[in-house]
Amino acid sequence: MRRFLRLAGFLGAAAGSEEEQAKNFQWGLH
Repeated sequence: MRRFLRLAGFLGAAAGSEEEQAKNFQWGLH
């Protein structure tokens, strides 16, 4: 399950907009 979520997150980031990537990056920092 964890592996699936990681893969889904990777695909989502690759297909998502730069704005969404920046938001996820900020969440990663905090």
